[in-house]
Amino acid sequence: MGAIFEVDIPVLLSPELPISINAARSVVRRWEKAGVVQAEAMLARQGRLVRLTATGMLLMTEHGGGADVRAQTSALAVHWALASRVRLRIEEAALGAGPMRGWVSERQWRLDNADAVSSGDYVPHGMVLLADGSVGAVHIAHTAVELNWLQSQLAEISRNHPRIVIAVPPDLGGREPALVLADTAAKMAVHLQFVDL
Repeated sequence: MGAIFEVDIPVLLSPELPISINAARSVVRRWEKAGVVQAEAMLARQGRLVRLTATGMLLMTEHGGGADVRAQTSALAVHWALASRVRLRIEEAALGAGPMRGWVSERQWRLDNADAVSSGDYVPHGMVLLADGSVGAVHIAHTAVELNWLQSQLAEISRNHPRIVIAVPPDLGGREPALVLADTAAKMAVHLQFVDL
């Protein structure tokens, strides 16, 4: 994980019995003191965004981690933090096909599918491997614009990804995302699952 919101750290560090937010802040302070992360307010009601510094990325890479060493813009760090949250949420609550058996990050998917990426195919924000053997493309839509784009592209995406896990805020712009996509999904053989963001 290249970045995570501070409010998600308690579950990351202790999934069975999450630590308090104060304990998480203490951990973040130690990481900051060590120079491996920086924490800053970024989005309202999300807590601070905790992201790896260049030193933290190098440390992760040296120890076999998958940290992405691209120039880390604020927008990219927020995207990574949202992907981290989605992964945690999927791990917490088994989807209809059973518990999560594995996760492929967007970065790893890009590396494994270089031909598809170079030809302009859809790049999922992650891939979830489920206990029943099914694979789902994960798409994060945290704005109405992203949800509208997804609706317009759903038919194309479903050609290569018949199971799509969509992570959205429960009430995106006053609309229920499942209803927004229901008509589109009903017209094709695509299995949609939703995870609250």
